[in-house]
Amino acid sequence: MSARILGAAALLVAAVLGLALQVPPVPTWFYDLAWWPTLVILDTLVVRRGGASVFARPRRFAAMLWWSAAIWFVFEAINFRLQNWYYVFLPAHPLERWVGITLSFATVVPAILVPERLLEALGVARDLRIPALAVPATQLAVAAAIGLALLGAVLIWPRVLYPLTWLAVWLIAEPLLYRTDPERSLFADLARGRPGRIVRLMAAGLFAGALWEAFNAPARSKWIYTVPLLEDLKLFEMPPLGFLGFPFFALELWSLYHLLTARTRPWTFVASVAFSLAVLAGIDRWTTSSTTPRLAELPAVTPAAVARLEAARLTDVFRLARSSPEEIARRAGLSGEDARAVHDMARLSTLRGIGTRHAARLVAGGITTVEALARADPRSVWVIAREGGSARPTEAEARVWVRAATARRAPG
Repeated sequence: MSARILGAAALLVAAVLGLALQVPPVPTWFYDLAWWPTLVILDTLVVRRGGASVFARPRRFAAMLWWSAAIWFVFEAINFRLQNWYYVFLPAHPLERWVGITLSFATVVPAILVPERLLEALGVARDLRIPALAVPATQLAVAAAIGLALLGAVLIWPRVLYPLTWLAVWLIAEPLLYRTDPERSLFADLARGRPGRIVRLMAAGLFAGALWEAFNAPARSKWIYTVPLLEDLKLFEMPPLGFLGFPFFALELWSLYHLLTARTRPWTFVASVAFSLAVLAGIDRWTTSSTTPRLAELPAVTPAAVARLEAARLTDVFRLARSSPEEIARRAGLSGEDARAVHDMARLSTLRGIGTRHAARLVAGGITTVEALARADPRSVWVIAREGGSARPTEAEARVWVRAATARRAPG
């Protein structure tokens, strides 16, 4: 058991070191490389406290991973309307991108269930009691109706009511779970006067949310929030108030997962695959802002300069952004002007998820450096970058770029 923890810890440390040293492909895959060993560590601690391992039954665990991804795809579909977050610097190849997205989403349910099991094994809130609350069938129907109404209101007025997403789906799913599986129903826990599982789930949600954000923030492939009215202040990538949503999200995950996993059938699997593929296509269109920048796609860099850079093995755009123009000129044999252009384009393309496609539009609109972007009006930047009616960037995303450029521009 100790060897299992040590092995997982070694993998986690290796991922952190690989990220710090920018060793490919760790920066792109850091979120997955960090989460999976973390889950192994937490699960091992559960077993050492006498709990059951999620890995003990491989078929059930595989179903958990799939339903985890499918459940999060539901929230991704809702985000097509909310536009509360978007993805940057994802792998350029569609198959690698879709596999990476699915593997990331597969951690969502285990990230809640495993900490909750650990808290249960530690005895947290195990003996907590409250007066029993009657839950008649009429109240179940009312709860479901309220959930549907709230979700509809969120979709109609997303800018104001988006926080209700993290309650609405639970109010829809939980009455169904109460009717079909009272042992796992959280409403049934309240009816029994035993809210301990709810308390543990909410604590696990906050814990998992903190890790989600901590692993996401330093990664290259990541999500960025543009939550209305909460754009300026961030803890990692999340507005601090946003962390209040994780405990309620944990309740949603519990109810949705147990509702769906009991219905794992060939037809439900096929239906969920079709739904997930449709959402993945939607993520590509509406939620993914950029893919990993490639040298050959840097705007305003001549083919001759690209050839010299490739010959000098200077193909990592992020490394070019960190290098000085003088170093680029020396190593690739470029003129000072060409080296400066490479450096400027690499800095612009790697800034806060801009990517080469948006950078090309900015350059065409006269914004050719990070410093020029810092001086620009965000709405003008948005208009320039939206040339051709692209779904991205949003106006909020353009504000993210300008803030980042202002923070990073060269002195003087």
